[in-house]
Amino acid sequence: MKHLWLTALVLLIVQACGSNSNQFNIEGELKNASGETLYLMELTTNGTNKLDSVKVGQDGQFTFSGYTKVAKFLLVQTEPRNSLTLVVEPGDDIALTGDITNLGKNYKVEGSEGSRQIMKLRKRLERTISSLDSLGKIYRENQGKQGMEDLRNRLNKESRKIVDQQKQYTKDFIDRNLNSLSSLMALYQQIGPRSYVLNPRDNFRYFEKVDSALMANYPNSEPVKSLHSQIEKMRQQNKDNEAKNARVAIGKKAPEISLPTPQGDTLQLSDLRGNYVLLDFWASWCKPCRVENPNLVKAYQRFGNKDFEIFQVSLDKKRQAWLNAIEKDNLDWYHASDLEFWNSEAAQTYNIKSIPANFLLNKKGVIIAKDLRGDDLQAKLNEIFSN
Repeated sequence: MKHLWLTALVLLIVQACGSNSNQFNIEGELKNASGETLYLMELTTNGTNKLDSVKVGQDGQFTFSGYTKVAKFLLVQTEPRNSLTLVVEPGDDIALTGDITNLGKNYKVEGSEGSRQIMKLRKRLERTISSLDSLGKIYRENQGKQGMEDLRNRLNKESRKIVDQQKQYTKDFIDRNLNSLSSLMALYQQIGPRSYVLNPRDNFRYFEKVDSALMANYPNSEPVKSLHSQIEKMRQQNKDNEAKNARVAIGKKAPEISLPTPQGDTLQLSDLRGNYVLLDFWASWCKPCRVENPNLVKAYQRFGNKDFEIFQVSLDKKRQAWLNAIEKDNLDWYHASDLEFWNSEAAQTYNIKSIPANFLLNKKGVIIAKDLRGDDLQAKLNEIFSN
């Protein structure tokens, strides 16, 4: 009987230890926080879920406790715009210090390496955004002044340099922290609304690297499983895009286009066979397109009498905006559009993902070059018509 009692006691102790191993604690001391309410939120693929809330003591101290069987992203916040992000794993004892007036600025975290890496990542991104804001301020303060064109070019060059440095920092960060959930956070940094440091189209290799490492280390984590699902979809999309791009690759015969003209007639791309044709995708609302249009005018003035034509397909939605842009930019060549925006049949056929975009066709309708702009277009046409 004594032996059975000892066995039961051992089982209870083991069970209790197993339960405690899933507990986490977050303790902290914040300046300017006496009597304020802090919230502990779980960051999920669908938003945030409230887990707990506490009133901060007069000494600025607070404590959160909870249980988790898998690593999670948790937020400590007063409201959505005043928060900091933690990676919390089973058994973590995390210590925070900072100022409640701006939780994400100059805080310190101990007891969670993933959380420390997110802190570093956030501070580096904030410096980048601050540098870009400073350049924007210089631009605004000098609008309308003499030498503005040169200043704008210098500011654009400096902005690209700053963004490129942030991209490289992020790639290096991911390589150093592949086995940490902080690498997942690095994938989705934003410099501005809808402006990501890394994007799946250009940096898919890094998305795959993070997915592979985290699925091996955190297969039951909801954010990791969500990333894995996205990666699978991206792979299929990439395969589809590769197939579509192969149909409009250099050396391929350009697919037919049949669209309404401004006059209401139907124009086909094959109607211009026997000429070198620049098939150009643009829109009245696209600023880079409007900037490029003077280069097209220059090319057409120079080569338009030498078996060279331009067929511009607009991704506009509003007919009058399209027509006004044609007149304002002096675009005296062939135009067509179904006014279906990105759903344009021609844009789908040519797998257009951004504009301006163009394809240069020879007299037989075969694609011989793509995305020629500015001096590159002039040089290519000069090469063709000098022979």
